[in-house]
Amino acid sequence: MGLKQLFAKPFQDSARVNREVILSMLRPLTGRFLELGPGAAPLLDQLPHVAREDKLVVEFPGVIDFCRQKGFTCFAQDLGTERWAVPDESVDVVLSSQVLEHIPNTDHVMLETWRVLKPGGYVLVSVPNQTALAYVLMMLLTFNPPMNMVSDRYYGLGCPFSSRRFQHSAEFGSAGHGHLRLFAMRAMLDLMKVYGFAVTASHGGTTGLPLLGRWFARIFPYYGLLTIVLARKPEGSGDETCSTARNSSPTSSWK
Repeated sequence: MGLKQLFAKPFQDSARVNREVILSMLRPLTGRFLELGPGAAPLLDQLPHVAREDKLVVEFPGVIDFCRQKGFTCFAQDLGTERWAVPDESVDVVLSSQVLEHIPNTDHVMLETWRVLKPGGYVLVSVPNQTALAYVLMMLLTFNPPMNMVSDRYYGLGCPFSSRRFQHSAEFGSAGHGHLRLFAMRAMLDLMKVYGFAVTASHGGTTGLPLLGRWFARIFPYYGLLTIVLARKPEGSGDETCSTARNSSPTSSWK
């Protein structure tokens, strides 16, 4: 294994850890699930306790066919700009894994999540963590962390150790925007708070360290490679709870 492959392994492993942590948080939950932008790797597929008719997906038109073939209820939409074709307060769980960082209008996603969730329902969001210990160290060395994407076409720019440096995104079947929004755990917790959600659990995924990486990220989530947050829409809450955030968001497409 070359130096670049050795450097890349913790980041590649984080994708597996991300799914494992998310599934551990989702398995105790029941009801109707809505997954945002899963592409060809829906986490809904790993939740056998949820009935097929209770699995919903909002995904971009060009990449929704895989989920349709799975028999999920699918809505082909731009989830970052359009009002989702999901009725108000009709969903028990909204799930977004490694999607929100690609969306220019995160406020729209938060508002729509609030709208479709039942009072007492949950939202689970996972994004890369800008303040991961590994990324902080990389920036001290003047390297651009891989989650800070400066191009939609080329990977690994500014990171000499990246195994994908200078490679074109078409080689990996990627389309659309790279990472447009950079999150730290504190920022995600604040985002949930301003939109009325109460955070019930958080996890950093893994720090990338062998053996102890996942344990360390659970105890100190601010330093993990991931920001994974589970939050709840309070019981008895209605549209008025989110009205302040909605009215103060100049880019919101709330209807």
